[in-house]
Amino acid sequence: MDTRIFDKRLIAPSVLCRDVGLKHGRPFIISAVLTETSLGDLICCMTYLATLKAQFDNAKLFVRYRNIRPYSTEVMSLIPSIDKAVGVRWHIPFWARLGIADTRLWWPWTRIIDSKTQLHRSFCDFLATDWMLNSRSLHAIPNPAPLVFPEELKPGARQQLQQLGLDPDRWFMTLHYRTSTYLDKRSGQLRNGDPEANQKLVDYVIDELGGQVVQLGHPEIPPFPARPGFVDLSRIKNAFMIQAFAVANSRFLVAGPSGPVALGWGFQVPTGSVDASDPRSSWGLDEHITLTHEVTTPDGEVLQNKALQDAGLLEYPALRDKVRAGEQYTVRKNSFEELAAVAKHLHAITEDVVGWRAPAEPSQEPRPNSLTWPPQTNDNENFFDLRQDGSA
Repeated sequence: MDTRIFDKRLIAPSVLCRDVGLKHGRPFIISAVLTETSLGDLICCMTYLATLKAQFDNAKLFVRYRNIRPYSTEVMSLIPSIDKAVGVRWHIPFWARLGIADTRLWWPWTRIIDSKTQLHRSFCDFLATDWMLNSRSLHAIPNPAPLVFPEELKPGARQQLQQLGLDPDRWFMTLHYRTSTYLDKRSGQLRNGDPEANQKLVDYVIDELGGQVVQLGHPEIPPFPARPGFVDLSRIKNAFMIQAFAVANSRFLVAGPSGPVALGWGFQVPTGSVDASDPRSSWGLDEHITLTHEVTTPDGEVLQNKALQDAGLLEYPALRDKVRAGEQYTVRKNSFEELAAVAKHLHAITEDVVGWRAPAEPSQEPRPNSLTWPPQTNDNENFFDLRQDGSA
């Protein structure tokens, strides 16, 4: 029997994915359906999607998201690589949405792709959902794509910060912490910070480190006393974009476990995640450090950082459920001395930043034009060692 034809078919190269992602006529098509609406998770998801697109010389990114928060569309504006984003409010019953094409999650993105001949063959190459875009695995994707503040909005944002009292010729840090006044109280007090410790941190950065401080947040946060060198953006309602601009231009960010901390990661600004109550990887950047709150167990064991993670008390909602069940766990929030040590460390590793920070540049490394899924992750939480770095 002559098997040459059969053997030839076995070794013949596939044409199914030939040049996908390399040429304009056949881009790698990424379609995402996001149901997440919280600020931090939405920023993480969008940074992840931008990074996936950046793996290819030619790709298309289409996103459907729930446009029900004031900042939802503004987050999309920080991702210039989006080809199309459709916000859906979904205020109609599910059974009614099925009959309206533009509200279907599977809306055919390929209608607006240039390669008309491929429409009957390809819906998308990669369909992403919220749970696939876990920020704890982003470090496994090469060269994270930075957030980019819209160029046309920069002059107005810069002028607004200066009018509020920020010196354009001196560096500043950004600061955020949660309080019991935050509207979302599902996580209880575990994600809150100590207001007094954070107020002392403001004075320390201004008086001892010689910088300025811009506070982020929402108007329900109790205000700190006004003083030269301190700008409080939390007094401004729905001020996401000016707060994003402040983070992007700050020397470093110190923030508790709430949405704004993701701005530091996304803009690739050195970030100290303090009072950390859940595990977050550093997205592969050494300048991102983590300092957890301190937990004393019913047996009297004191746990922080890696010890707290190894005990399984950083995995949400493990500790919250134990506290709600009446188990005698005591949580101590980061002290001023700890916060100051974090700020001192970030100040030391950013000596090259003497004024407002220049924006992070996208990586110029060659693109692999391929994806490995699931990504090969590792446990890379960069816990801040107080014993090594000392205190203020």
